Amino acid sequence: MKRFTILALVASLSLAACQVTLPEGERFGEPMVVQKSVAFATVDASPAEYFDRTVLVEATVKAVCTSKGCWMQVEDEGKTAMVRWESGCGGKYAFPEELIGQRVLVQGSFYPKTISEEDAEHLEAEAGEALEIEREGYEFNASAVLLVAM
Repeated sequence: MKRFTILALVASLSLAACQVTLPEGERFGEPMVVQKSVAFATVDASPAEYFDRTVLVEATVKAVCTSKGCWMQVEDEGKTAMVRWESGCGGKYAFPEELIGQRVLVQGSFYPKTISEEDAEHLEAEAGEALEIEREGYEFNASAVLLVAM
């Protein structure tokens, strides 16, 4: 019986150590699925590994659409990506401009994307500043965003 109790205690401590929780902070969008986050620079190193699945990515907001809040650009370790709401421009949610410079967790999915010169110019106009935008690569479809409380 003593051995069973010790094994049960070890198993419960192992489960408690593996539990993942979301940090405190303001949330936007749909409810978030509790899962381990991945640094955006890690995703950028091999984005195809993250295509077609829901991921939770940590990054810093670099720019936000000043027109309707329909997109934002995130950065981590010098790597950038465009993030758009799954619901589209003018949809249910908007990225607030106050997120610029803040650390966020973005829940959603990555997909391959080519951004034309015309689209890049449009994004820069909405940001009100010049942006470095990768033309070939991917974008992130967000369903939820969590502003990480510092």
